[in-house]
Amino acid sequence: MTVALPGPAPRPRPLPADEPLSPEDYRRVVGVVEAVDHAGDLAEFRELLVTALRTWFGYNGVTVLHGDTAVDAVENGCGVLAGYSAEFLETYAAGGWERVDPFRDQGFLRRLAEVGVARLTDIEEGAEGARFRDRFLLPRGIADKAAMLIDAAPAGVLWVGLAVPDGVPKVPDRDLAVLRVLRRHLTPLAVEQLARHRSRQATRADWDLTPREWDVADLAAQGLTNRQIAARLFIGVDTVKKHLTRVLAATSCGSRTQLAVLFTSRDTPV
Repeated sequence: MTVALPGPAPRPRPLPADEPLSPEDYRRVVGVVEAVDHAGDLAEFRELLVTALRTWFGYNGVTVLHGDTAVDAVENGCGVLAGYSAEFLETYAAGGWERVDPFRDQGFLRRLAEVGVARLTDIEEGAEGARFRDRFLLPRGIADKAAMLIDAAPAGVLWVGLAVPDGVPKVPDRDLAVLRVLRRHLTPLAVEQLARHRSRQATRADWDLTPREWDVADLAAQGLTNRQIAARLFIGVDTVKKHLTRVLAATSCGSRTQLAVLFTSRDTPV
């Protein structure tokens, strides 16, 4: 039996005045969400999100980090990134540029927590921030960056950074509007993944591992080689070996196979 619903014929919902997005813009949102909504864990979620953002927005450099707070996420660098050369990363670390990076400034991070999405060219970063942009970013083809923060307290936060392609003067206003909409749709997925990740770590509280060691342990348990882990986490192979040695000692495992079995046996269903 077919029932006729009462009421007037529906009309298309108008777009918010501050978000005049096109159908193509919303397709970008859907494309990113569809790419990550089947992720099995936080590690896979981060990697799928990086790939999706590069695919649908065309940004060269994308970083996805997580931590207890925004400061913890950007300072400890626990996550994945893509699109940055080895020279870029080495110069950033060796040159001490992280000390003047406006995106690592606590004042900016507090503001980002309030607005959700922001771009570098909108920040009053002062002399040091201008030097960071003019002497580090611009010579490497980056004129502007955007940042997104998803707060999943008490499970932590997810921080996303995006660098515009060479030749683009700044993150377009339209991209900022799309990223704000995308953030709303990503938030429940990110909250779920961060909570599951926190739950898994809670079941292994006796494993005294750093966030980066957790990442290495998780990937090693999935069967990745040291070189594959290094490529995923953008760290050196020797660094992976050091982390893995520490992981095996902390978990009392004699091999990667034992580590994989231990991870599987102690996973907590959700």
